Amino acid sequence: MSDRATSLVSEPDFAATYDGGAYDDAYTAVDQYRRVRTYQADNPDKGYTAISNALGLPTGRVRSWTDGKTPNVVAGLRTARDREWLEVGYDDEQFTALNALVANVYSGGSILKNWQPTFVLNERGYHSHVIDALELAGVGHTVHEEADEVSGPVVRPGDDGAILGRVLHVLGAPLGKKSELEDFALPWYLEDAPVDVRELFVHSYLANRAYKDSSSDSVQIIEERPNGYREALATLIESVAGEPVRAGEASVTISADAARALEL
Repeated sequence: MSDRATSLVSEPDFAATYDGGAYDDAYTAVDQYRRVRTYQADNPDKGYTAISNALGLPTGRVRSWTDGKTPNVVAGLRTARDREWLEVGYDDEQFTALNALVANVYSGGSILKNWQPTFVLNERGYHSHVIDALELAGVGHTVHEEADEVSGPVVRPGDDGAILGRVLHVLGAPLGKKSELEDFALPWYLEDAPVDVRELFVHSYLANRAYKDSSSDSVQIIEERPNGYREALATLIESVAGEPVRAGEASVTISADAARALEL
């Protein structure tokens, strides 16, 4: 586990993505489930009614759990832990994949309401780096040729896509259509992130959104987002490039010097 930061994705934060479904407070349900399973293991002769009375929990809930039903949030936590996404830190290999995928949600993808991440392939097609990121995350990928007639083929995780989507959202990736979000900001973990993390995010972002201006050697990013977002993005890119980057009316301009520093 990382020495620089741990618990970028905590159990409570991950569980909170299930709030409002079967349980108003999903992490409370996780705690209750674990208490029931522990009590049952310590008292194998006790039935669900006795367990319910002993723990002060609803009988119906206890009965379903003692009968072997596992809450979705508990199953999700197990998968996220098996994937080494929980308590992931800046230095962990899995975070390298997650960081790149968060950047791709911002610059060329989305997380659907069913929590499935979807990514549009950039001009490199099936050599797009998002495929490498999905493979590094260990989930593989599937290609959907017909999914987007305007943007072209899209890729999705091959396995555990909804769990991955929840993890990416905990890290700050927006859920749903980005154009409909009022509070749109860069992921929170970048604020204290080391240089290599910010570099990977920037390069992953630019791989999808950077367009060269042949007349000036500068690079443009078209961003019809709130001005504060464009300014924050320009500041981030400039911090990595060490050369001027400017936020404009509906774009971010990477100067020729910055473009060379970023090897664009």
